[in-house]
Amino acid sequence: MRLSLALQRFDSTNLRLRIISAAFMAPIALLAVYLGGLVYAAVITCAVTIGLYEWLRLIAPDMKTQTVSIACAFVVALMGAGAILPPEASAFFGLVFTVALYLISSLRDQNKNATWIAMGIPYMGGCGLALLALRASPDYGMAIVFYLLAVVWCTDIGAYLFGCLIRGPKLAPSISPRKTWAGFFGGMASATIVGYAVAVWLGAKEPSAALLLSPVLSGVAQAGDLFESYFKRRSGVKESGDLIPGHGGVLDRIDGLVFAGAFVFLFQAMFGVSINWW
Repeated sequence: MRLSLALQRFDSTNLRLRIISAAFMAPIALLAVYLGGLVYAAVITCAVTIGLYEWLRLIAPDMKTQTVSIACAFVVALMGAGAILPPEASAFFGLVFTVALYLISSLRDQNKNATWIAMGIPYMGGCGLALLALRASPDYGMAIVFYLLAVVWCTDIGAYLFGCLIRGPKLAPSISPRKTWAGFFGGMASATIVGYAVAVWLGAKEPSAALLLSPVLSGVAQAGDLFESYFKRRSGVKESGDLIPGHGGVLDRIDGLVFAGAFVFLFQAMFGVSINWW
């Protein structure tokens, strides 16, 4: 009976559309990571630029089209800088673009949401730079991005499945009514198991480190999901867009990934070399 009810819950969602969309998008993402270089940079640039567009429409639906275009151009330029310049130089350009977008929004357009509009640059652009920098490493770039994707994707899948099967207390009902503690820990457990297996498979020097990093990374990815959910709730919308059938907008798909990517980049920068885990 319980299994039957759970299956009904799955059927009541866009599960089929989710599977079809994921089956189409996942190979493209994996191929881009494998090829690296300009192909990978182009995919990341497209993702974060569309993500920024959806973020701006979420934060300020009445935002002027010209300002939206300028913001998106800033992110494209920032990704271009990230593809050819060191992370420090790219970060400087990111700061300049953030300040410029704030001034344009607050002074020229007199938008009351100028602060959150400008934060779209570090949110999408900064996290995009982290994803570019991770793949750029000749030693571990491809492997660690594959590991990152495995952890984030399994977090989403595990949270969805365990949340539907078990339900129980809500994780943050005022932000995201559907998310449960069962889904949170189910996603974390799934990410830990798969993350460790992928680290072993891809030849990490100390794959046991993935047993500690994966659950933390899963929590960070889910925090990224809740971060976007808060602003969707605040704006009174269910999804950031409708570009991806069954998934909503691009921002709905990469909200956890960009948080997790930034976290892995900082982890590698601070501890990755010293502990030599990959």
